[in-house]
Amino acid sequence: ETTNRSGIIQQTERLTDLGVGYISGSTDNLKDFTSYANITNNELITLIHKNANNWQYDDSGNSDLPIATTDLVSGTYRYGIPSTALTIKRVEVSDRNGTWIKLEPLTIEKEELSLTQLETRTGTPTHYMLYNDTIQLYPKPDYSLDDSLKVYYDRGSVDFAYSDTTKTPGILSSFHYLYPLGMAIQFLKIKQPQSPSLVNYINDYEKGKEDLADTYSNRWKDNSPVLITKKNETFE
Repeated sequence: ETTNRSGIIQQTERLTDLGVGYISGSTDNLKDFTSYANITNNELITLIHKNANNWQYDDSGNSDLPIATTDLVSGTYRYGIPSTALTIKRVEVSDRNGTWIKLEPLTIEKEELSLTQLETRTGTPTHYMLYNDTIQLYPKPDYSLDDSLKVYYDRGSVDFAYSDTTKTPGILSSFHYLYPLGMAIQFLKIKQPQSPSLVNYINDYEKGKEDLADTYSNRWKDNSPVLITKKNETFE
């Protein structure tokens, strides 16, 4: 935001004492500092995911919800995971009657049946297993149905583009100040490691991250997921 110089680029110019227009007026410099912004963005979004139980947070820069839907195909038990997914939070399938069923997770270590035995069974899926970049359904469906497999997931941050002059960070606005701090720290570490401002910026940044983590960890305190353990976690 060049009019009031309140954008993260303009704030970074002040923190680094580079002067008005040093970053915003140079495409090459803007590209470099955009990369610093994205490094900072990824760090802060990762911190939020660790403290907001993942399921309840999504970068507001995303234009859709982190839910993927695909078709069930009779006899097919392996389906691709969305490429943007960091973790899978919930998997559901629709049965022949259109009733949605929440699938239970299954792990190789806790399953008593062999994978060969599992893969031969057919019916309405009740369990799923994550393997590399796929979700495997058990039993494999014996029916085909459009848009009947639904995957809920969390995902990473939306990167800034150097040419975008209007995008804002996808976190609470009260913590937007962390972006120019993080960007200034990365620049000073490389170009001016002896800068007397660097230590102060690092201290302010680390304190800000603590406040960010605390805010998001308490924001949905009443909605924290409950862990349920089962004595028998086999397929049967």
